Amino acid sequence: MDGIIPNKLGTNNNNINKKISKVFTYTFGCKVNYSESSRIADEFAKNGIHNVENVEDADIVVINTCSVTQKADADARKAIRHSLNIDPNKFIIVTGCAAEINPYQFADIEGVDLVLGSKSKFHIPDYIDTNKKLMSPIILDIKADNLQFEYSFSSENDSRTRAVLKIQDGCEYNCSYCIIPQARGNFRSMPFADIIPTIHKLEESGYSEITLVGINLAEYHSDDKNFRDVLMLISQSKIHSRIRMSSIEPNILDEEIIRIISQSENICPHFHIPLQSGSEKVLRLMRRRYNKKQFEKKILTINKYRPDAAIGLDIITGFPGESDAEFAETQNFLNNLPLTYLHVFSYSERPNTDALKIPNKVPEILKKQRTNILRQLSGEKSLEFFKKQLNMRRDVLFEYPEDKVTWFGHSDNYIPVIVKSNKVLRNKILKIKLDTIQNGKVLGEITE
Repeated sequence: MDGIIPNKLGTNNNNINKKISKVFTYTFGCKVNYSESSRIADEFAKNGIHNVENVEDADIVVINTCSVTQKADADARKAIRHSLNIDPNKFIIVTGCAAEINPYQFADIEGVDLVLGSKSKFHIPDYIDTNKKLMSPIILDIKADNLQFEYSFSSENDSRTRAVLKIQDGCEYNCSYCIIPQARGNFRSMPFADIIPTIHKLEESGYSEITLVGINLAEYHSDDKNFRDVLMLISQSKIHSRIRMSSIEPNILDEEIIRIISQSENICPHFHIPLQSGSEKVLRLMRRRYNKKQFEKKILTINKYRPDAAIGLDIITGFPGESDAEFAETQNFLNNLPLTYLHVFSYSERPNTDALKIPNKVPEILKKQRTNILRQLSGEKSLEFFKKQLNMRRDVLFEYPEDKVTWFGHSDNYIPVIVKSNKVLRNKILKIKLDTIQNGKVLGEITE
């Protein structure tokens, strides 16, 4: 047990050996994970342990894992071995969704010191007392139940122009392919009264755009308030930054939510929606909470209110039972919708999910082929959307320079935009006329 104080959870540990002075964090997975890694780094900083940008410089390495795919699990294990190859004396801590689901896949790696579940991930410094490696790994709090909401945010990128703010956590859906409810536990949300003050704090820190995220964002519930109330609050509040929503589940995305987002001066016209499949049969096998007709109506409703809104979809290819006919059904369905982009993933088997029992598995090579086909379609949809936006003027937040005279940013409706300018444009929102398309981006001209 040398190096660990199991009974220190939730206390302020002032006994950390100052020889352990630097920490590096690997983060895998979603924006929520990145926001939580930032919170973990803050907790270390409070204890005099500073975050470093290179794993080589760290005494402690935290691996914040993801369990959405087999590859995510493998990437986390690879990061552990890479860290130990650099220096076998590094103190290795594993947390996150994959650690919650299967802690032993990490504890069995020689050199891992600590595997922590969701209840303890924000209290890691309270467990570290010395810089000594452990004789054997310790596994703690691996049970995602009765969890409380934990505040976290992060920068979207190194430019510190766009922030990611978690306001919801957990999922209680029962999709047949998904392991996340087991990893993340019950629904929980930021207190309603904290949302605007937290946004204001991020604005004071210099952020010009804030993306609200959650494991199942639209299942926000707190203080008798729901996601619709959050949207109304943001729309009616005095906010200087622009607010963007992350993924919204189709079963909750109703016309009222679409209307509020579309008409809000504070919320970006951007909808990201997890469709997963355009086949009725596959949607039923996945246990999704809508059918194609219902989904199509939602997309057309968005297009009615805001034809300039970005619409992005998540799609899974190669789900068990997806025949050539079902894939063609998905392809045709997507072809006929007014979309901006697709996030396409090949189905990955996850332990303890009901999808494992579904017959007619799709070969890996066929999954990859289908994924590539839909990614090509995504590129075509993006190009089509960009063309419709040419000659329009959009508000663009500039993030970083691509070279000495070229600045990159995103429009309110999520178009990647570049402009030529000798001035420093970082963190400025400017009105830009969209002129031409260049290599997947739109070249614009400053009009103010």
